[in-house]
Amino acid sequence: MFDRDATQPDPSPAPRRGFAYGAALAEPAVTGDLSDDDLAAAHRHRAVLLCRLGAYAEAEAAATQSLATRLTAAGYTARAMPRCLAGDLQGAWADAERALLLDAAHVSAHAVRGRVFLAMGRPADALADFDRSTFAESYDGDARVDRAECLLILGEPARAVAACDEIIFGPGVQGEPHRVHLLRARAYLALGDPVTALTDCFHAAALSPDSPEVYEVRAEAYQAADSAGDASADLAKAAELRAA
Repeated sequence: MFDRDATQPDPSPAPRRGFAYGAALAEPAVTGDLSDDDLAAAHRHRAVLLCRLGAYAEAEAAATQSLATRLTAAGYTARAMPRCLAGDLQGAWADAERALLLDAAHVSAHAVRGRVFLAMGRPADALADFDRSTFAESYDGDARVDRAECLLILGEPARAVAACDEIIFGPGVQGEPHRVHLLRARAYLALGDPVTALTDCFHAAALSPDSPEVYEVRAEAYQAADSAGDASADLAKAAELRAA
């Protein structure tokens, strides 16, 4: 049985942002004598909050209201993200393209288009966009983590590990903190180092104990480390969580 390496930094719990977002959305509807720019920004910010709450249809509608007031790269980007997460990849791609036509240097639009390309199975195109972006206000997640995912998909596990290191030991992870540890674990597995991969799996399990993917990746690491009994137990746990 493998234990988490006590020399590694303890994982911090993910930010609990849901209450703050919910409170913000509970505020009265946007009213008052606002300029078009301010009104567009208010609808756009509401779209971002709704997207992070998982209310994708409402987020898309709020972003559309923003665009009806003022056509902006930020507005198109705010609509692209919920479309992407809801599975409308063509609509999300079109909005990201419109955003970049308005502002080719808009880093948030590059981040969202990268996410769309990744979902479309185009990791090389996604990587090019992620190389031009870090974290985006309208982005549900962390573009740095998705960039590391692209590197792993493209067969560059050493670079993926280095990218994950920069995130873990940097200013913090946006979105799902456990995901970067799972990604680094998979990269270590690709490099033939299952023991180090297990360390990351334990970090991921501490951050997200109810994620079936945590146990599936850890089972793979246990199997590679010749610990079949532990692998079997984790696969059973993953199956239980997926069935729940």
